[in-house]
Amino acid sequence: MSDNQANVIDDVICYCSGTTAQQIKQLLDDGITDPERISRITGAASGCGGCEYEFQQLIAEHIQAA
Repeated sequence: MSDNQANVIDDVICYCSGTTAQQIKQLLDDGITDPERISRITGAASGCGGCEYEFQQLIAEHIQAA
């Protein structure tokens, strides 16, 4: 596996939907900060719930940095 493939795999936040941290960060940068809206757009945090903590952390960190 190449380094690029490993980075993409490591970047996946939600394995149910295949959502990456970068996709979530892009939405946050675009001004979309509502977790429910991000979930509807990406599918993250709408399946098994295994990504919920990291999903919420990404959003919280973005809001704190703003």
